[in-house]
Amino acid sequence: MKKEILENQKANPRMIWVWISGVGFLVSFLAAAVFIIFGKRFEDLGIIGNIYYIILIPLGFSSAAFLAGAMKSYASFKSNVATPYGTLSLAGPIVIFILVVGGGFIMPNINKKGKFDLKMRLVCDDSLAKFFNSGSVVLYIGKYTREESIHNNEVIFPDIPEDYYNKKGRVVPSIQNYELANTGEVTIYRNEDSVNNIHVVRTKQSLSTSVRGSLIDKKMLPVKNALLNFGSGLATCYTNQNGDFSVDVPLPSGESIRLKILINDVTKFNEDVTLSETVPLNLKIE
Repeated sequence: MKKEILENQKANPRMIWVWISGVGFLVSFLAAAVFIIFGKRFEDLGIIGNIYYIILIPLGFSSAAFLAGAMKSYASFKSNVATPYGTLSLAGPIVIFILVVGGGFIMPNINKKGKFDLKMRLVCDDSLAKFFNSGSVVLYIGKYTREESIHNNEVIFPDIPEDYYNKKGRVVPSIQNYELANTGEVTIYRNEDSVNNIHVVRTKQSLSTSVRGSLIDKKMLPVKNALLNFGSGLATCYTNQNGDFSVDVPLPSGESIRLKILINDVTKFNEDVTLSETVPLNLKIE
């Protein structure tokens, strides 16, 4: 009888440690589930990096508790003449705690590959395109897809995986009135290695401006059948019965061009005008 009581007294402390280690494991499991389910929200709040490995602390304690309390495993220290400072033999709980917590921080970074920023410059031969400060560019490299905005003639793609260095990719710009001058294929280099340029040209539609307007005389009456000559024959048209006209001029909007207006072969207007598709060209002639 006494023997059974002693055995129960020895077993109960071990069961307590088993329960403690089980609770620690459950806590770490629930913490891991929370980080997995709400990981995106944590990242949006700036909770990123090794903070995720905080769940390893209760797991490490539960492992140490199980080995120390349930398995009765401990560290030992020995000292003799040959080794005056002694020898520490780590075993059981301290070892497993270090492996779980310390290894969780170190192991993921052993084979961690670097990243670099990719800067690309917008290049165009058009004299009007001196400065790009709007639009965006999409970069495709394998399964990697990223879209970034254009600022000061440049677009920067941050944190490109090192695996894509010196690989072929493709860019697709989205800029009003401009399109790629080539296929858009690029080689992914670091900025210190080579300059990455994106060559663009004006779209065919932007190279022509649909000009509309009207002519009136000094009595505020419409001028009909007047000949409008843009750029010495580049584009011509006549006003209708209401003095209105419409013509496509093969120049981009914003360009200045010489306009000559003739009525019965007599020049009534001979000045520079600015082409625009949104602002009507309404003129008053003598």
